[in-house]
Amino acid sequence: MIKNLILLFNFIILFGCSSDNTIFSNPITGEKKTPGIFSKDSKKGISLSDLLDPQSSETGVNVNGYLWRASLDILSIAPLISTDALGGTIITDWYVNKNIKNKRIKIMAYIKTSELRSDGISVKVHVQNLEDGVWKNTYTDDKLASQIESNILNEARNYRTNSLNK
Repeated sequence: MIKNLILLFNFIILFGCSSDNTIFSNPITGEKKTPGIFSKDSKKGISLSDLLDPQSSETGVNVNGYLWRASLDILSIAPLISTDALGGTIITDWYVNKNIKNKRIKIMAYIKTSELRSDGISVKVHVQNLEDGVWKNTYTDDKLASQIESNILNEARNYRTNSLNK
Protein backbone atom coordinates (compact mmCIF):
# COMPACT_ATOMS: atom_id res chain seq x y z
CA MET A 1 0.00 0.00 0.00
CA ILE A 2 2.78 2.44 0.93
CA LYS A 3 4.67 1.58 -2.26
CA ASN A 4 1.55 2.40 -4.28
CA LEU A 5 1.17 5.76 -2.51
CA ILE A 6 4.84 6.62 -3.14
CA LEU A 7 4.47 5.59 -6.78
CA LEU A 8 1.32 7.71 -7.13
CA PHE A 9 3.02 10.67 -5.46
CA ASN A 10 6.05 10.40 -7.76
CA PHE A 11 3.73 10.09 -10.77
CA ILE A 12 1.89 13.29 -9.78
CA ILE A 13 5.15 15.16 -9.19
CA LEU A 14 6.65 13.97 -12.47
CA PHE A 15 3.67 14.92 -14.60
CA GLY A 16 3.06 18.10 -12.63
CA CYS A 17 6.35 19.48 -13.87
CA SER A 18 5.95 21.45 -17.03
CA SER A 19 8.36 21.34 -19.91
CA ASP A 20 6.49 24.08 -21.75
CA ASN A 21 9.04 26.76 -22.62
CA THR A 22 6.51 29.00 -24.29
CA ILE A 23 7.65 32.53 -24.98
CA PHE A 24 4.96 35.05 -24.11
CA SER A 25 4.81 38.44 -25.74
CA ASN A 26 3.31 41.58 -24.31
CA PRO A 27 0.45 42.67 -26.63
CA ILE A 28 1.20 46.36 -26.07
CA THR A 29 5.00 46.55 -26.17
CA GLY A 30 5.69 43.36 -28.13
CA GLU A 31 8.36 42.42 -25.57
CA LYS A 32 8.91 38.65 -25.39
CA LYS A 33 9.43 36.89 -22.06
CA THR A 34 10.21 33.34 -21.04
CA PRO A 35 8.70 32.55 -17.64
CA GLY A 36 11.09 31.29 -14.97
CA ILE A 37 10.45 29.16 -11.94
CA PHE A 38 10.24 32.05 -9.48
CA SER A 39 9.90 35.02 -11.79
CA LYS A 40 7.87 36.22 -14.73
CA ASP A 41 10.98 36.46 -16.87
CA SER A 42 13.73 33.85 -16.64
CA LYS A 43 16.26 36.22 -18.22
CA LYS A 44 16.04 38.53 -15.22
CA GLY A 45 16.98 37.67 -11.68
CA ILE A 46 19.99 35.89 -10.24
CA SER A 47 20.90 32.25 -10.05
CA LEU A 48 22.77 30.35 -7.38
CA SER A 49 25.75 29.90 -9.71
CA ASP A 50 25.89 33.69 -10.19
CA LEU A 51 26.16 34.16 -6.44
CA LEU A 52 28.88 31.55 -6.02
CA ASP A 53 31.02 32.72 -8.96
CA PRO A 54 33.27 35.51 -7.65
CA GLN A 55 34.23 36.60 -11.17
CA SER A 56 30.66 37.30 -12.19
CA SER A 57 30.02 40.97 -12.90
CA GLU A 58 27.04 40.81 -15.24
CA THR A 59 24.52 39.76 -12.62
CA GLY A 60 24.12 43.09 -10.89
CA VAL A 61 25.60 41.70 -7.68
CA ASN A 62 27.53 44.54 -6.12
CA VAL A 63 29.76 42.41 -3.89
CA ASN A 64 33.08 40.93 -4.95
CA GLY A 65 33.18 37.21 -4.17
CA TYR A 66 36.85 37.21 -3.25
CA LEU A 67 36.40 40.11 -0.81
CA TRP A 68 33.33 38.41 0.64
CA ARG A 69 35.08 35.10 1.30
CA ALA A 70 38.21 36.81 2.64
CA SER A 71 36.12 38.98 4.98
CA LEU A 72 34.31 35.94 6.36
CA ASP A 73 37.62 34.15 6.91
CA ILE A 74 39.36 37.07 8.60
CA LEU A 75 36.36 38.00 10.77
CA SER A 76 35.73 34.40 11.81
CA ILE A 77 37.63 35.07 15.06
CA ALA A 78 34.42 36.57 16.44
CA PRO A 79 30.85 35.24 16.33
CA LEU A 80 28.87 36.78 13.48
CA ILE A 81 25.64 38.59 14.25
CA SER A 82 24.63 39.46 10.72
CA THR A 83 25.78 38.73 7.18
CA ASP A 84 24.23 40.03 3.99
CA ALA A 85 25.92 38.59 0.90
CA LEU A 86 23.91 40.71 -1.55
CA GLY A 87 24.41 43.92 0.39
CA GLY A 88 27.99 43.15 1.36
CA THR A 89 27.64 43.67 5.11
CA ILE A 90 29.22 41.59 7.88
CA ILE A 91 28.72 42.43 11.56
CA THR A 92 30.38 40.51 14.38
CA ASP A 93 29.31 40.23 17.97
CA TRP A 94 31.45 41.70 20.74
CA TYR A 95 34.73 39.79 20.97
CA VAL A 96 37.12 39.65 23.92
CA ASN A 97 40.70 38.55 23.25
CA LYS A 98 41.87 36.08 25.89
CA ASN A 99 45.07 38.13 26.37
CA ILE A 100 43.32 41.50 26.75
CA LYS A 101 40.36 40.93 29.05
CA ASN A 102 39.52 44.59 29.79
CA LYS A 103 38.72 45.47 26.13
CA ARG A 104 36.27 44.08 23.64
CA ILE A 105 35.72 44.85 19.97
CA LYS A 106 32.87 44.69 17.51
CA ILE A 107 33.73 44.73 13.79
CA MET A 108 31.58 45.88 10.87
CA ALA A 109 32.78 45.27 7.32
CA TYR A 110 31.16 46.76 4.22
CA ILE A 111 32.07 45.52 0.74
CA LYS A 112 31.41 48.41 -1.60
CA THR A 113 32.23 47.14 -5.11
CA SER A 114 31.94 44.11 -7.33
CA GLU A 115 35.60 44.53 -8.27
CA LEU A 116 38.67 43.53 -6.31
CA ARG A 117 40.01 47.00 -5.48
CA SER A 118 41.81 48.45 -2.49
CA ASP A 119 38.91 50.81 -1.78
CA GLY A 120 36.35 48.02 -2.22
CA ILE A 121 36.04 47.33 1.51
CA SER A 122 35.47 49.49 4.54
CA VAL A 123 35.91 48.26 8.11
CA LYS A 124 34.86 49.90 11.36
CA VAL A 125 36.05 48.62 14.72
CA HIS A 126 34.18 49.64 17.85
CA VAL A 127 36.04 49.23 21.14
CA GLN A 128 34.72 49.21 24.69
CA ASN A 129 36.66 49.23 27.96
CA LEU A 130 35.70 47.29 31.09
CA GLU A 131 35.49 49.66 34.05
CA ASP A 132 34.17 48.51 37.45
CA GLY A 133 32.53 45.45 35.86
CA VAL A 134 30.66 47.53 33.24
CA TRP A 135 31.50 47.91 29.54
CA LYS A 136 31.67 51.62 28.69
CA ASN A 137 33.28 54.31 26.55
CA THR A 138 32.65 52.99 23.06
CA TYR A 139 35.05 54.47 20.51
CA THR A 140 36.35 53.51 17.07
CA ASP A 141 39.86 52.24 16.45
CA ASP A 142 40.88 53.40 12.96
CA LYS A 143 44.35 51.83 13.15
CA LEU A 144 42.97 48.36 13.88
CA ALA A 145 40.31 48.84 11.19
CA SER A 146 43.01 49.66 8.66
CA GLN A 147 44.99 46.55 9.62
CA ILE A 148 41.90 44.36 9.22
CA GLU A 149 41.14 45.92 5.82
CA SER A 150 44.70 45.19 4.73
CA ASN A 151 44.46 41.57 5.90
CA ILE A 152 41.16 41.10 4.05
CA LEU A 153 42.58 42.58 0.84
CA ASN A 154 45.66 40.34 1.04
CA GLU A 155 43.50 37.26 1.60
CA ALA A 156 41.20 38.25 -1.30
CA ARG A 157 44.21 38.65 -3.59
CA ASN A 158 45.42 35.20 -2.54
CA TYR A 159 42.00 33.72 -3.37
CA ARG A 160 42.03 35.38 -6.76
CA THR A 161 45.58 34.25 -7.54
CA ASN A 162 44.79 30.67 -6.48
CA SER A 163 41.63 30.57 -8.59
CA LEU A 164 43.49 31.82 -11.68
CA ASN A 165 46.21 29.16 -11.28
CA LYS A 166 43.68 26.30 -11.39
